[in-house]
Amino acid sequence: MIVQGRAWKYGDNLGATDIVSADYDKLGMSHDWDGCAKHLLENVDPEFLQKLVPGDIIVAGSRLGTGHAHYYTSAIMACKYAGIAALFCESVNALFQRAAIDQGYPIWPLPGIGDFVNDGDRLRIDLASGEAQNETTGESRRFQPVPQLVRDILAAGNALDWALARVA
Repeated sequence: MIVQGRAWKYGDNLGATDIVSADYDKLGMSHDWDGCAKHLLENVDPEFLQKLVPGDIIVAGSRLGTGHAHYYTSAIMACKYAGIAALFCESVNALFQRAAIDQGYPIWPLPGIGDFVNDGDRLRIDLASGEAQNETTGESRRFQPVPQLVRDILAAGNALDWALARVA
């Protein structure tokens, strides 16, 4: 599985309620993912949606996905519905990452990515081989490949569809 797109870089402690503010909890509770997507990062980067092109990638620092688990799905699905290809980071809250994988959405730690990427750089990341290439600078880095099971869930679209296909 290869993820390619333009990077938008944010710092440490980017929490679920930074991705979609708790002010829009009613949208998340009603599963209005398009509605959630209209509020992506609005308190962190008010111009983000004007810059966003489907296929873009968010690069965060350490401790991505902090905060209460109640808000995880809204943040994850908003990114997915807005067309953000993936979130990569220095480190991630394990429950936030698990929730994303269950939803078929790639959120993965790539230690050192913050030193490797600037806003607007084009990235190509091969989740299977563990190779990340900054196509803007020509620099490459290796990271721990994403396990086959996780790639299978992502390819199926979500954990439920993956499980149903296995028992069919």
